[in-house]
Amino acid sequence: MARTASGARAMRGPRAARATAPAGNGADGLALAQRRFLAGERVSPERLAADLGVSRATAYRRFGNAEQLAGAVILRLAEGTFHRSSREARGRGAARIVDHLARGMRYIANNKAYRAFLERNPQKALWIVTSKAGPVQARVIALNEALLAEEIERGNLRIPVDAHTMAYALVRIVEAFLYADMITGERPDLEKATQILALMLRGESSD
Repeated sequence: MARTASGARAMRGPRAARATAPAGNGADGLALAQRRFLAGERVSPERLAADLGVSRATAYRRFGNAEQLAGAVILRLAEGTFHRSSREARGRGAARIVDHLARGMRYIANNKAYRAFLERNPQKALWIVTSKAGPVQARVIALNEALLAEEIERGNLRIPVDAHTMAYALVRIVEAFLYADMITGERPDLEKATQILALMLRGESSD
Protein backbone atom coordinates (compact mmCIF):
# COMPACT_ATOMS: atom_id res chain seq x y z
CA MET A 1 0.00 0.00 0.00
CA ALA A 2 7.70 7.58 -10.43
CA ARG A 3 9.56 8.03 -7.21
CA THR A 4 12.79 6.37 -8.28
CA ALA A 5 14.99 8.49 -6.04
CA SER A 6 15.70 5.89 -3.37
CA GLY A 7 17.09 8.46 -1.01
CA ALA A 8 13.70 10.17 -0.66
CA ARG A 9 11.87 9.24 2.50
CA ALA A 10 9.23 6.75 1.50
CA MET A 11 5.72 7.82 2.39
CA ARG A 12 7.18 10.36 4.83
CA GLY A 13 8.35 13.62 3.35
CA PRO A 14 9.51 17.04 4.45
CA ARG A 15 7.10 19.90 4.90
CA ALA A 16 6.03 21.45 1.62
CA ALA A 17 8.09 24.38 0.50
CA ARG A 18 6.14 27.58 0.97
CA ALA A 19 8.12 29.58 -1.53
CA THR A 20 7.05 29.43 -5.14
CA ALA A 21 9.26 27.04 -7.06
CA PRO A 22 10.84 28.13 -10.32
CA ALA A 23 9.54 26.70 -13.55
CA GLY A 24 11.10 23.35 -14.32
CA ASN A 25 10.52 20.04 -15.98
CA GLY A 26 7.91 17.45 -15.12
CA ALA A 27 10.12 15.76 -12.53
CA ASP A 28 10.54 19.05 -10.68
CA GLY A 29 6.80 19.58 -10.65
CA LEU A 30 6.07 16.09 -9.37
CA ALA A 31 8.66 16.48 -6.62
CA LEU A 32 6.97 19.71 -5.53
CA ALA A 33 3.52 18.12 -5.72
CA GLN A 34 4.79 15.25 -3.60
CA ARG A 35 6.15 17.59 -0.94
CA ARG A 36 2.83 19.40 -0.75
CA PHE A 37 0.95 16.10 -0.62
CA LEU A 38 3.07 14.85 2.28
CA ALA A 39 2.49 18.13 4.09
CA GLY A 40 -1.23 17.33 4.00
CA GLU A 41 -2.11 19.77 1.24
CA ARG A 42 -4.28 19.00 -1.75
CA VAL A 43 -2.50 18.87 -5.08
CA SER A 44 -3.97 20.04 -8.36
CA PRO A 45 -2.71 21.11 -11.78
CA GLU A 46 -3.94 24.65 -11.05
CA ARG A 47 -1.97 24.86 -7.80
CA LEU A 48 1.08 23.37 -9.48
CA ALA A 49 0.82 25.88 -12.32
CA ALA A 50 0.95 28.72 -9.80
CA ASP A 51 3.85 27.11 -7.92
CA LEU A 52 5.88 26.59 -11.08
CA GLY A 53 5.01 29.92 -12.66
CA VAL A 54 3.52 28.35 -15.77
CA SER A 55 0.11 28.54 -17.38
CA ARG A 56 -2.66 26.14 -16.45
CA ALA A 57 -2.59 24.77 -19.97
CA THR A 58 1.10 23.95 -19.55
CA ALA A 59 0.47 22.26 -16.19
CA TYR A 60 -2.33 20.14 -17.65
CA ARG A 61 -0.13 19.20 -20.60
CA ARG A 62 2.74 18.15 -18.30
CA PHE A 63 0.83 16.50 -15.48
CA GLY A 64 -2.66 15.72 -16.74
CA ASN A 65 -5.83 16.37 -14.78
CA ALA A 66 -6.16 16.24 -10.99
CA GLU A 67 -6.69 12.48 -10.95
CA GLN A 68 -3.67 11.83 -13.17
CA LEU A 69 -1.50 14.12 -11.08
CA ALA A 70 -2.57 12.38 -7.88
CA GLY A 71 -1.80 9.03 -9.50
CA ALA A 72 1.69 10.18 -10.46
CA VAL A 73 2.36 11.40 -6.92
CA ILE A 74 1.09 8.18 -5.34
CA LEU A 75 3.18 6.16 -7.76
CA ARG A 76 6.30 8.04 -6.65
CA LEU A 77 5.40 7.32 -3.04
CA ALA A 78 4.72 3.65 -3.76
CA GLU A 79 8.07 3.24 -5.44
CA GLY A 80 9.82 5.03 -2.62
CA THR A 81 8.10 2.80 -0.08
CA PHE A 82 9.11 -0.30 -2.01
CA HIS A 83 12.77 0.72 -2.21
CA ARG A 84 12.89 1.63 1.45
CA SER A 85 11.24 -1.56 2.71
CA SER A 86 13.21 -3.86 0.40
CA ARG A 87 16.46 -2.17 1.43
CA GLU A 88 15.67 -2.53 5.13
CA ALA A 89 14.22 -6.06 5.01
CA ARG A 90 16.06 -8.71 6.99
CA GLY A 91 16.67 -12.35 6.20
CA ARG A 92 16.70 -14.09 2.87
CA GLY A 93 14.27 -15.88 0.64
CA ALA A 94 10.72 -16.04 1.99
CA ALA A 95 11.73 -14.31 5.23
CA ARG A 96 13.07 -11.31 3.34
CA ILE A 97 10.00 -11.04 1.12
CA VAL A 98 7.60 -11.19 4.08
CA ASP A 99 9.63 -8.71 6.13
CA HIS A 100 9.75 -6.34 3.16
CA LEU A 101 5.98 -6.49 2.66
CA ALA A 102 5.26 -6.09 6.38
CA ARG A 103 7.49 -3.02 6.58
CA GLY A 104 5.85 -1.53 3.51
CA MET A 105 2.38 -1.99 4.97
CA ARG A 106 3.42 -0.28 8.20
CA TYR A 107 4.97 2.67 6.38
CA ILE A 108 1.82 3.16 4.33
CA ALA A 109 -0.58 2.70 7.24
CA ASN A 110 1.33 5.20 9.39
CA ASN A 111 1.45 7.94 6.78
CA LYS A 112 -1.16 10.49 7.85
CA ALA A 113 -1.14 12.43 4.58
CA TYR A 114 -1.74 9.27 2.59
CA ARG A 115 -4.56 8.14 4.85
CA ALA A 116 -6.15 11.58 4.54
CA PHE A 117 -5.98 11.24 0.76
CA LEU A 118 -7.74 7.86 0.96
CA GLU A 119 -10.43 9.15 3.28
CA ARG A 120 -11.27 12.26 1.20
CA ASN A 121 -12.54 10.22 -1.71
CA PRO A 122 -12.19 6.46 -1.03
CA GLN A 123 -13.66 5.33 -4.34
CA LYS A 124 -11.36 7.46 -6.47
CA ALA A 125 -8.35 6.76 -4.24
CA LEU A 126 -8.84 3.00 -4.42
CA TRP A 127 -9.17 3.22 -8.20
CA ILE A 128 -5.82 5.02 -8.39
CA VAL A 129 -4.09 2.62 -6.00
CA THR A 130 -5.63 -0.82 -6.54
CA SER A 131 -7.28 -0.87 -9.97
CA LYS A 132 -5.54 -2.59 -12.86
CA ALA A 133 -6.46 0.49 -14.89
CA GLY A 134 -4.81 2.80 -12.37
CA PRO A 135 -1.14 3.83 -12.42
CA VAL A 136 0.04 2.11 -9.23
CA GLN A 137 -0.88 -1.56 -8.99
CA ALA A 138 0.89 -2.86 -12.09
CA ARG A 139 4.12 -1.09 -11.11
CA VAL A 140 3.99 -2.42 -7.54
CA ILE A 141 3.44 -5.95 -8.84
CA ALA A 142 6.37 -5.58 -11.24
CA LEU A 143 8.67 -4.34 -8.46
CA ASN A 144 7.75 -7.26 -6.22
CA GLU A 145 8.12 -9.68 -9.10
CA ALA A 146 11.67 -8.41 -9.57
CA LEU A 147 12.39 -8.87 -5.86
CA LEU A 148 11.10 -12.45 -5.97
CA ALA A 149 13.20 -13.14 -9.05
CA GLU A 150 16.25 -11.76 -7.26
CA GLU A 151 15.83 -14.16 -4.35
CA ILE A 152 15.18 -17.06 -6.75
CA GLU A 153 18.31 -16.27 -8.75
CA ARG A 154 20.36 -16.18 -5.54
CA GLY A 155 19.12 -19.66 -4.71
CA ASN A 156 17.28 -18.46 -1.63
CA LEU A 157 13.72 -19.07 -2.76
CA ARG A 158 11.58 -21.61 -4.57
CA ILE A 159 7.96 -20.89 -5.43
CA PRO A 160 5.35 -23.21 -6.96
CA VAL A 161 4.19 -20.64 -9.52
CA ASP A 162 5.95 -18.07 -11.69
CA ALA A 163 7.25 -14.89 -10.05
CA HIS A 164 4.63 -12.66 -11.66
CA THR A 165 1.72 -14.76 -10.38
CA MET A 166 3.17 -14.87 -6.88
CA ALA A 167 3.82 -11.12 -6.89
CA TYR A 168 0.25 -10.48 -8.00
CA ALA A 169 -1.13 -12.68 -5.21
CA LEU A 170 1.07 -11.09 -2.54
CA VAL A 171 0.13 -7.55 -3.59
CA ARG A 172 -3.56 -8.37 -3.64
CA ILE A 173 -3.34 -9.74 -0.09
CA VAL A 174 -1.58 -6.57 1.03
CA GLU A 175 -4.27 -4.42 -0.60
CA ALA A 176 -7.11 -6.46 0.88
CA PHE A 177 -5.87 -5.99 4.43
CA LEU A 178 -4.35 -2.54 4.15
CA TYR A 179 -7.58 -1.04 2.76
CA ALA A 180 -10.01 -3.37 4.54
CA ASP A 181 -11.83 -0.49 6.22
CA MET A 182 -12.74 1.00 2.85
CA ILE A 183 -13.35 -2.27 1.00
CA THR A 184 -15.33 -4.31 3.54
CA GLY A 185 -15.69 -2.03 6.55
CA GLU A 186 -13.42 -4.24 8.64
CA ARG A 187 -10.52 -2.97 10.70
CA PRO A 188 -7.16 -3.32 8.90
CA ASP A 189 -5.13 -6.02 10.64
CA LEU A 190 -1.55 -5.93 9.41
CA GLU A 191 -0.43 -8.68 11.76
CA LYS A 192 -2.90 -11.12 10.21
CA ALA A 193 -1.89 -9.94 6.77
CA THR A 194 1.75 -10.71 7.60
CA GLN A 195 0.79 -14.17 8.86
CA ILE A 196 -1.04 -14.95 5.63
CA LEU A 197 1.85 -13.68 3.52
CA ALA A 198 4.20 -15.94 5.48
CA LEU A 199 1.85 -18.91 4.95
CA MET A 200 1.85 -18.26 1.21
CA LEU A 201 5.62 -18.56 1.16
CA ARG A 202 6.00 -21.16 3.92
CA GLY A 203 8.65 -23.75 3.22
CA GLU A 204 9.68 -22.05 0.02
CA SER A 205 13.09 -20.77 1.20
CA SER A 206 15.96 -22.73 -0.23
CA ASP A 207 18.50 -23.99 2.33
